[in-house]
Amino acid sequence: MELAHGRVRLKPLASLGRDDWRRVHAHFRDPEIAHLNGTPPNRLPLWLLRRMLQADARRRDRATYGVYDEVDAFIGTAELYDVTPVDATLGIIIGERTHWNRGYGPEAIEALLRHAFEALGLEQVGLHTYADNPRAQRAFRKVGFREVQRVTHRGGRTDVRMILVRAVWLARRASRDAPLPAPVAAGR
Repeated sequence: MELAHGRVRLKPLASLGRDDWRRVHAHFRDPEIAHLNGTPPNRLPLWLLRRMLQADARRRDRATYGVYDEVDAFIGTAELYDVTPVDATLGIIIGERTHWNRGYGPEAIEALLRHAFEALGLEQVGLHTYADNPRAQRAFRKVGFREVQRVTHRGGRTDVRMILVRAVWLARRASRDAPLPAPVAAGR
């Protein structure tokens, strides 16, 4: 099932094409993206990375998607993982630098949140990011996540835990969808 919001569409991982998989591989190997994601750059060959990610995507506790822009270009991946009947963890990588700081991340997150709260009926979605990734924190706050915990690990990197509960998401959505007041005629 495809998901959409704004300019982005999320397609199930199983539907990614050959060129899309090459971009996934490049994103996972990129040192800056890996650092922002808290992992070392991936050195697996493409065929093995693809096999591992496809196996993960088939798990019942995951919903993994490729993220596509308004011209159907692959720009990253997004997923819900550790899905239970009440909560899940969100992860996203917008790997195409040409799409950074342009609102694609929040739009992809909104598509995932609609799936989490409406289709799956979850009560809460959480995530982990790092204090040295303010761009990600801004994107998460933009869609309603709030910080609940910071933990500094050995080595000095600080993990930031954020959550969004269904009731808050619904309230924000209702206020965005509310009709604007009718204009007042001049001279009245």
